[in-house]
Amino acid sequence: MHYPVITAIAAGIIINLQMILMAITGKSRYKHLQGLGIGDDQPELLARVRSHGNLAENAAIVLFVLALLEMAGTNQTLIIIAATAFVIGRLLHPIGLFKTSGSSIPRALGVAATALVGTIGGLALIYTAIGMM
Repeated sequence: MHYPVITAIAAGIIINLQMILMAITGKSRYKHLQGLGIGDDQPELLARVRSHGNLAENAAIVLFVLALLEMAGTNQTLIIIAATAFVIGRLLHPIGLFKTSGSSIPRALGVAATALVGTIGGLALIYTAIGMM
């Protein structure tokens, strides 16, 4: 096994995105004088909170799967493609959510990229682990 360099780069980008979304959420909380929760009828704050929360809900598990696959020796090109798709998807999601609280193409692409990388990564992890038994 080796250090998962590709996943580490993706994780570095993702944690910085998480900190940016945390700052944006904090600024919105201050603007709306809302220390906890989202208040009544605050769509901007809800979008900020959900963009921050959605990244937190998905990032750790997907990055963990990518790291395990990378350490198991999965083709680096595939790891690069998956990590890039995940990072781009995670960047697109808040862009779309900040435009509108409804549906948007960037938000849908972000969700789709995350779901695709997560699902394929999970299946690849099972296949890889069974092959190592």
